[in-house]
Amino acid sequence: MGRLNNKVAIVTGAGQGLGAEIVRTFAKEGAYVVGTARRENMVQSVMDNIDGTDISKLLAIHQDVSLRKDWEKVVKAAVEKFGGIDILINNAAQVTETDILHCTEEEVINVFKTNALSIILGIQTVTPEFEKKGKGVVVNVNSLAGIVSGDADGGSAPYSASKGAGRALTKHAAYYLAPKNIRVNSVHPGPIMTPMLEKSLNDFPEIEARVKQYNPLAPHISGAKDIANAVLYLASDESRCVTGTELVVDCGHLVM
Repeated sequence: MGRLNNKVAIVTGAGQGLGAEIVRTFAKEGAYVVGTARRENMVQSVMDNIDGTDISKLLAIHQDVSLRKDWEKVVKAAVEKFGGIDILINNAAQVTETDILHCTEEEVINVFKTNALSIILGIQTVTPEFEKKGKGVVVNVNSLAGIVSGDADGGSAPYSASKGAGRALTKHAAYYLAPKNIRVNSVHPGPIMTPMLEKSLNDFPEIEARVKQYNPLAPHISGAKDIANAVLYLASDESRCVTGTELVVDCGHLVM
């Protein structure tokens, strides 16, 4: 506990799933957290249900991460309420299920706006606040889809391409921002256990067998908390000498 004491963190895509778990983890580690999503009420619900946390240290805001004006609004609110920004977690993501032969221009552009353009806009708007403090941390929540295809990208060309772009942007930003003492890293989860996925594994033994084959390390599928812990490490001072790295959390998928 206390690994992020007095740090101010912005977490996008914070209304459900991994984003919600990151908010809970950061809050319990002492951070002031600004959680954003298109549905602000979902973020607020997450924050209202964190046991033992001072609600005054949490702020839910509506945000479309593909719009610069929304980023400027979030940064302004964070500074006004908490006095500055120390950490940016780019977690918001959009997924389609269309392969290279069937994806439309609109799908590609929309996915890139959420998954890649948002990283640029976030870094551009938050960096001036980092510079005031003389340091800062960015963690981009990426995916195995940014590294390999097959089961890892679910057959989605726009998603795979956007995560590849996010991976490259992480390297670029890490290099160019290092002289400003700003660290930029990415986390690459494999499959994350959800109630829907758990039901599928129970209902279809052949899927469970495939999962165990391609993700050999038990429990074979990570929980949201496993990924949030990886994000926590990269956001904390424990990783003060780490930048430009790709932290893979995949139960051994890339070993195969």
